[in-house]
Amino acid sequence: MGRARKGDFEMTTQAAGDLTWTINSPSLIQAPAETLATNWPVCQESDFDSEALLSWCESRRQYRVGRYFEDLVHFYLQSVRGFEVVEQGLQVQENDRTVGELDFLYRNQEGELCHCETAVKFFLHTPESNDSGSHFIGPNSADNFERKTRRLFEHQLCLSENRFPDVGRREAFVKGRIFYHPRTPAPTALPELLARDHLKGSWIRESELDLLEASDAETRFRIARKPHWLAPDRAGLADATLLTADGIRLQLEDHFTKKRTPQLVNVLSNDDEQWQESDRVFVVSDQWPHDSARQSQDGLSN
Repeated sequence: MGRARKGDFEMTTQAAGDLTWTINSPSLIQAPAETLATNWPVCQESDFDSEALLSWCESRRQYRVGRYFEDLVHFYLQSVRGFEVVEQGLQVQENDRTVGELDFLYRNQEGELCHCETAVKFFLHTPESNDSGSHFIGPNSADNFERKTRRLFEHQLCLSENRFPDVGRREAFVKGRIFYHPRTPAPTALPELLARDHLKGSWIRESELDLLEASDAETRFRIARKPHWLAPDRAGLADATLLTADGIRLQLEDHFTKKRTPQLVNVLSNDDEQWQESDRVFVVSDQWPHDSARQSQDGLSN
């Protein structure tokens, strides 16, 4: 996310938008209140120094969406809330073997030591039976909703129990989006831990690019680049990086002739003042989910 690619103002507003989305967007999961970090106040851009946030992000230069998300949470806890972050990314060893990592140990305003596990996840709904047993699969099909939540509550949050017995609160902070295929009926039942008000998007296969046809001339597209998969996209009316339906189709066709990795496409509509995101679409190969588990983790991991 270097300054050479965009202007200072754009990068500052991007980071600020990603931070406010991280804190203010609805939780992807539902669980007992004592296990969720749902009591964090809403974050407005006036609550923090945007330049300080940009410097914070640039000093880390993350590519992976999940690590970028963690950095934003760290900035929020430390610089917005004023909490003491005791540890971040603390590896847990057992018999000379790493068994996990604690995302955050921090002290809240009451001085209570808290253990927080964070995640930002994206899953595609598919009704077909598959080897995972899940109908909510990640762009990398080695990942799915049930596997993630099971590991979160049965392994990750338990790591601090013996090692930090003075932890007074263990909480999960999970954001993200579920993508639905436009030609597939909505599911009649959702996983127990999936929040009913979760954010939604769409997904299609590479052979279905006709579904990206613009409904009118006031629709534009562009591929979302990591790590900026968080805040809704927006652009000035004269932004030359936006593509027409024909332009995005050609770009995606070229991509899938070379690679199998899914692409996240932002769909923007004209509100007379600027382009605003109106939908978000994952485009996957015709072989997904069978091919993506074999792809490099660097290419598909959140």
